[in-house]
Order: sequence, then C-alpha cells, then structure tokens
Amino acid sequence: MPSTFFVNPRTNPELKSLHDILSIHPPRQLQDYFLGIMAILSEYFPIGYSSLLLQDSQKDLLRVEAVYGMERETHPPTSSNRKGTIGKVLESKQPMAIHHPHLEPLYEKMMKEGKKTDRIYPPLLCVPLLAQKGVFGIIVINSLYGVRDQLDEDFQFLTLLSAIVSPVIQGYRLKSHPSYLDEILEAKLNEVIQKIDPYVETKANMGIYNDIVSLVEKSLIKSALKKMNGVQTATAQFLGINRNTLRKKIKELRIKMK
Repeated sequence: MPSTFFVNPRTNPELKSLHDILSIHPPRQLQDYFLGIMAILSEYFPIGYSSLLLQDSQKDLLRVEAVYGMERETHPPTSSNRKGTIGKVLESKQPMAIHHPHLEPLYEKMMKEGKKTDRIYPPLLCVPLLAQKGVFGIIVINSLYGVRDQLDEDFQFLTLLSAIVSPVIQGYRLKSHPSYLDEILEAKLNEVIQKIDPYVETKANMGIYNDIVSLVEKSLIKSALKKMNGVQTATAQFLGINRNTLRKKIKELRIKMK
C-alpha cells in the first residue's frame, strides 16, 4: 500500500501532531511532558495506551517513567532489558511490534494475575529512544492506524517522533539522574587521558589536573552562556551559581563575550 504520509501538510494528521509536539514548552516533570505528547497524539490517532521506559544505569532493567491510558500504580514498574521484543529493540536499535503481550516480560505477570489490561492489545509498537551512546529508552504505544498487518507507516511516523522527543527526554534523564551525566563525563575524560603520554607529562612536570578542570569549567560556562543567549543573570541562575561568581569565572577563564 503506497504511503500518504506527506501528501497534504494542511490535512495531514502526522504533520499536525508533530508540529504541536514541537511547540510544547517542556514542563518540570518528565511524566507531564510525556502525557502532553500522548494527549496530542490521541487527538489525531486512536491511542488508548502508551508507556515510557528508560534504562537503569545500575541494573539490567528498564524503569517505567510514565504511563498514558491507565493508572501508573497498576502498571508494572520495571522490565528486563534483555528479554522479549523490548530486549530485541534495545539490541537492534530498530522499532518492532509486540504481537503477544502476555509473553512479554513487561506484561507477563500483570496478565497472569488477571489485572485490567483492555487497553494493552496487540500490536503494541516499540520505538527506541536514541542518544549518542545508543538506546537509552523505549516508548511502547498502540498502533496509530488500528490493528492491521502492515506497520510500515506506524514505524515511519514513530521514528520521526523519537528523533524529536529523544533529546528532550534525555535532558530530563540527565537532570533527574546525575549518574548518567557521570557516565558521559567519565567516558569523555577517559578518551582524553588515553591520548596523553604519561611519560612525557611526568618528565616535563606538567600536571594535567588543573588544566582539565579549567577546560571543563570553561566549556560548561561557554555552553550555558550560549544557551541563555549571553544573558549573565539567566546563565548564573541556570548554573546555580552567584552572578558575581560567574563574572569572576568569565574573567579568570578569559571567556570572550559576544
């Protein structure tokens, strides 16, 4: 069946919904952001259920961060990241469909206990959330176009949706779980350290500690200033430091203001 995905932007529900999602001003809580996305999609598509799962950096599992269409308290809180279709999506980085929810680790126990699951019906679509280091989470959602054999258009749209929301969700993730930020910084610093010859550094008596700390601090302040359009008061608030401290650092680190 030929795709009608981008035939008419003015009457196209896919484009309309993506435009509305791009216009969202992210609230403080990740759950509110996710529910806002699903509320928009449900205006255009018959979506009764969706869940957001993010990787737990300390364990081999995914944590359910938000649920649309049912009470979060009645929804399983975690899922294995190595089993079932969800595990395959994490490994392949490709969207897939769950055709047998009762066999999926996320839903298996809930369905065996006979809990209300009328909104969780096949096919459930799994779309990966991607960052530079790979998949960091998954969105599980009802089929956008109803139950049918061909899901190409669903996956096409959901891949675009993932590209739009992944950076925002990753931002929430880093802010609420500093350990993820630790992982990123550690990986980058390891790359730097591996490129430095310890013999040369020791022989020349050139300790790199202060240099690296200054570079990280300078890069952080420059990035924050750019994000806040050079407004120092807003930048200081964003970084959580005093405005006078920021000005002192700008001077010490010789950061050029445009």
